[in-house]
Amino acid sequence: MVFRPYHFTRMRGRTATALLLAASVLAGACSTAEGHVPTIVAVDAAAALERAESAARVAQYSAIAARAGSASATMSEPRVDVKAALPAAYFGEMGHVWQSLNNCGPAAVVMALTTLGVDESQEVARLALRGTDERRGMGPQGVDAWVKERFGLRSMWRNNGTNELLKKLVSNGFAPMVTQWMEDPSISRVSHWRTVRGYDDAKGTFYVNDSMLGRGVALDYEWFGRNWQPFSYRYMVIYRPEDEARLRAIVGDDWNDAKMRRNFYERTRAEAQAQNTMNAWLAYGEASYGYGLFAEAVAAFEKGLSLGSPTGVFTLRSSYPNALRALGRTEEADRVARTLGQTLTPNVVAAATPPVDERVLGQAAERRVEAWYAALPEDEKPFR
Repeated sequence: MVFRPYHFTRMRGRTATALLLAASVLAGACSTAEGHVPTIVAVDAAAALERAESAARVAQYSAIAARAGSASATMSEPRVDVKAALPAAYFGEMGHVWQSLNNCGPAAVVMALTTLGVDESQEVARLALRGTDERRGMGPQGVDAWVKERFGLRSMWRNNGTNELLKKLVSNGFAPMVTQWMEDPSISRVSHWRTVRGYDDAKGTFYVNDSMLGRGVALDYEWFGRNWQPFSYRYMVIYRPEDEARLRAIVGDDWNDAKMRRNFYERTRAEAQAQNTMNAWLAYGEASYGYGLFAEAVAAFEKGLSLGSPTGVFTLRSSYPNALRALGRTEEADRVARTLGQTLTPNVVAAATPPVDERVLGQAAERRVEAWYAALPEDEKPFR
């Protein structure tokens, strides 16, 4: 049984709950766990409220999950054979292309496609995935529809990737693509797609096909993770439809978008406190925004910006001003959007900042209802 807090509005206080939801969207008041407050960044009263509400939510939903154990077991994924990550693995057959201008994304896609027996031109991919303006980059959102229509394949992408996940993907025959700095940012600050070709634990090295740097380029594990963090550990996998169950089993909880947002938030919160670097704080801000924690996102973004230059971290252009808008700080949001549009990615066309993602608002609203439910006295709770 999938437990959805929205069902409660039909049983208790429909009008009051609707008003509560509207207030949560306008105020951006959501939740984090009590006792995990970043010790370095100053957070305002709204962020404190977010954290307090989450403690009740976590406790209540742990109890609900325990009571629903038999139902969840019935609805579990079908059993599939998944290999553990091998000590080393490598795609012997993976094509390489040198990219055209700003075309690292489509180039990475066509290199991944070669592992599935597909030989495609990066220029065909460019027109489909980036359009005619060569100054624009490629996001992962349009890849699934294109590979489905053209080749009968599918594509998925998520944030919150890890080195271990990539190794398991390669061991099971998937060729993931990642967004990272092309080179160490001390040399240049160019965001870049590359395709993972293999790895070797004994050497502590990933091997990538890189459309700017070459075929089978070695990147050590520490460098790989550090230069992946500013881009929210984003990864993408193109796969055959018949392999989806196996891919879902490998990705685990993060296949579910809501669970991925929660997991990514908890991970980056811990990393920001432990590392206290610009990259860690900006990733924490992105995760907080994606989880609907707008006050916490703004505080994390501001801390990250105080520690260094974010030039090249393109996702900040929408998440930071949108977090401000969700808090009702519209004039400040407009000012931040103008500034970031001029400084973050000076060689890339800056599109207008999109509105707050509906999935982000949905996360905020749903957790607000969860907190309301958790605050009810036990004898008033439905579905006990």
